[in-house]
Amino acid sequence: MTRRGGRRTARGALGGLAVVAGLVLAAVLRAWLPSPPVYDGLVLPQQPYDYVSPPPNLSSSNVQPSSGEATFPVQNGKVAGGGVETDDRQAIAFFGLDAVHVSASAVSVKLRIDPVTNPPPWPAGWQIHGNVYKFSGVEQPSGAPAAVTSFQITLRYPPGPFQSLWFYDGTTWHELSTKKAPNGDPFAGATLTAFGEAGAGAPRGAQGDTIITILARLAETYGLLAFIIVFGVVAVVQEIRRRRKKA
Repeated sequence: MTRRGGRRTARGALGGLAVVAGLVLAAVLRAWLPSPPVYDGLVLPQQPYDYVSPPPNLSSSNVQPSSGEATFPVQNGKVAGGGVETDDRQAIAFFGLDAVHVSASAVSVKLRIDPVTNPPPWPAGWQIHGNVYKFSGVEQPSGAPAAVTSFQITLRYPPGPFQSLWFYDGTTWHELSTKKAPNGDPFAGATLTAFGEAGAGAPRGAQGDTIITILARLAETYGLLAFIIVFGVVAVVQEIRRRRKKA
């Protein structure tokens, strides 16, 4: 009777240990699985990239990129913060409270994102990678241009070489301090301090990811997760052996 009772106790302990191990594994997976890139709520893209000017091999299946707009009320002379995105979610802008400045007569402000069909020439040694988007704002009802102090943008870029986001101030292009999304997701973010045009750029003649760089990125991202899982499995097996010997 004592031996059977001991076995039942060991089985119950093992069951409890398995539950705990499962909860720990679930927590680890939740912590390490990639989160939406750059800003909360953005889903990983499943559809092909929409080009203004597609490569020849994609012209037959290409869909033209979308625009986006949003209207924000003016309250006590200030514009509430919020976001604007294109319908295909390839370009996104987020404005903080009072980041957009309007005149005293403004009732609201309309903010827009539009793909540029004929972007300015890029600097020597650089090439456009994807689309260029124009970010703009106008007061309502006057239609006068609005001003902005700073706002955040997120651009999706197509497969291939990519290095940084660029901004065109009406005269020349400026390379921006760029934050890339983790895990190789094709999104990058930067801060703009004025309305204008922005796009993704790459050194002219640069090559895209190779199989080696892709595997290296996956190993870096999931290597620690794999180690934790293996370590947990080994710990559970050792605990099972120990309890069997004790039983």
